[in-house]
Amino acid sequence: MSYQNLMEDIVGNVVDEVLKNDKDLNPEEYRKDDIVAYVLNRINPRYITSERGILHGKLEARYATQERTDILFSIYEAIEVIKSRRATGAGDSTGGKVCEDAGRLAHIVGEVLEETTMVMIPDVEISLLYNDRVAEMIDEGWKNPYKTNRATRGYYHFWPVYHGEDMMKGKKIPFTLVFRHPKFKEKRMDIEIDLLVEPDMAKSHVVPIVLLSANEGVDLDFLYTDD
Repeated sequence: MSYQNLMEDIVGNVVDEVLKNDKDLNPEEYRKDDIVAYVLNRINPRYITSERGILHGKLEARYATQERTDILFSIYEAIEVIKSRRATGAGDSTGGKVCEDAGRLAHIVGEVLEETTMVMIPDVEISLLYNDRVAEMIDEGWKNPYKTNRATRGYYHFWPVYHGEDMMKGKKIPFTLVFRHPKFKEKRMDIEIDLLVEPDMAKSHVVPIVLLSANEGVDLDFLYTDD
């Protein structure tokens, strides 16, 4: 009797979708197998036997819906880890040397949604600030400010550089997230990121879901269109 991890097909399909639809990514820069392996090592397997192949389609649809958020989260984490490893191994794309403190701060990941419908909001501009100034990212592949899009389902990612000579000393480093969209009220959130004793390229700091309030009179129908 043969066994199959159903999640292999599900993850593979979602990776294909992300690399195809996210205009900020160049699919040729990433090996699909590397991303799939990273994700599969971070989610629970779902084993089925060959005799249950007739149910494969229904099972795949069910688990793809239930676990899509976790899968997307891990895919983008994998992409950023791959980019960071490339950068730290060969310098950044401008020819400079990556800061020796790279990886001393965790990735910052979170999700922003509309408060009444819990639907993702495209084109939210999110800025990560340190001392009220835009924080420097570990390399130019990370955008700050960052704009949400439908491909990432409202998730955002930052990876700030730790500058020991400029930043506060201590176990936690304070940052501020600022959320802006012309149809929503601006929101600010203060967060603290652990200063890691040793660099860890895979460490993430998860920010609680941020809910934005629409401005008075805004029609939320645009949240359900693909335009």
